[in-house]
Amino acid sequence: MSKSHLLKYLLISPNLPVGGFCYSEGMESYLHNKNLKDSNSVKELIIRELEIGQIRLDGKLLIDFFDIFNEINEGKNLKNNSKKLLSLDKWILSSKDSVEMREQQTQMAKSLFDLTKEFGFECTYENNKKSSWPLAWSWACYCFEITKIEMVENFFYAWSANQLSAALRIIPIGSTKAHLIQRDLLAIISKVSKEIMDKEIDDIYFGNIGLAMAQQNHNDLYTKLFRN
Repeated sequence: MSKSHLLKYLLISPNLPVGGFCYSEGMESYLHNKNLKDSNSVKELIIRELEIGQIRLDGKLLIDFFDIFNEINEGKNLKNNSKKLLSLDKWILSSKDSVEMREQQTQMAKSLFDLTKEFGFECTYENNKKSSWPLAWSWACYCFEITKIEMVENFFYAWSANQLSAALRIIPIGSTKAHLIQRDLLAIISKVSKEIMDKEIDDIYFGNIGLAMAQQNHNDLYTKLFRN
């Protein structure tokens, strides 16, 4: 088993590097409005986001960032690639619908950049002081020599596991139900990941307006989970 194959488990660990944050990303708003009642409703919420949500765009950006890292490492178009990297990073951050979501992204990114640095991989390009989560994830996978398809699959897996971890605390759904949901999500994660690999960024459509509105209403409920 290759070293990169083992290193990827650091990214999807429930403890490192970001599993402990356990962001619910609008889930508490759904719960407050009584739209989230049991394990089935949690499962449907996650599936909808994977199939039509903005997380798909994040997944596609992972690949674009990865390719830019590769070109920078090979010394190709350094100035243009660095500019493109920063531009895409700012764009994906600005696409988030609430201040809380943007702050979540930058906090998680900083933690992952710090962790990657501790592993001996210093960023060789000028990055934003507040970088996006997809940029940090792509950088870590590039450093660990993880394949692009595994990078995307692991990203979706880690995100869904984080949502289930939040659901365990705020509903709660029970750990057995959470494991069953995660098992059922594997096929969808694989399907969506392969679809994204074959698409251009302009062909990635998303329209999960309900979740975006829930996230915008999250400011009143945002800290409840973490105080617990």
